[in-house]
Amino acid sequence: MKYLRRLLGFIASKLVIFTIVSTLLILAFYLAMNTSNIYILLADGMKERASVILTRQGAAELNGFFEGEYLSQDEGLSIGLSQNSPYYYYNVTSFNYDLSMEWMWEDTAEAVIVEKIPRIVGTVASDYRSMAAAGTIAATPPDWVGGRYRVTLKRVNGVWKIASLRQTQVIVNPTPVPAPATPEPQTRR
Repeated sequence: MKYLRRLLGFIASKLVIFTIVSTLLILAFYLAMNTSNIYILLADGMKERASVILTRQGAAELNGFFEGEYLSQDEGLSIGLSQNSPYYYYNVTSFNYDLSMEWMWEDTAEAVIVEKIPRIVGTVASDYRSMAAAGTIAATPPDWVGGRYRVTLKRVNGVWKIASLRQTQVIVNPTPVPAPATPEPQTRR
């Protein structure tokens, strides 16, 4: 009887340890899965938003990333789709996009992200080339004004969507400064 009790105690303690370790592994997997889903949604959604602002095409695709209520109130998007857009006169053909997530809290699905587009490639649209020649508009698209954003996400029917996006800091791409000209070495005669 004494050995049976010890055996049952040993099995019970190992079972408790196994249950605790299994629970921790399942929670870590769930947290990692949600974190990666949220990051992918933020990266793809914000890149698509920037693409719509730069090219004025594909606005319907944003419904897969953002809540409709937010899209109707997005000031940056409404300016980007209007004639007041700084990219209105250009055909943007490509751009480099950079997004980093600085902080995330999964319980309420809030995140702080930094968005930058360090390079935009495009030309003046054919209808506006005379304006570029006259110097009214630049020959290349203007730089993107990036920023730090506080993002709130909601789970709608099991899918994360961006519910709000509030810019907390403006990040302007630094203008490259040309290197100072070095004097040519003088040769002795």
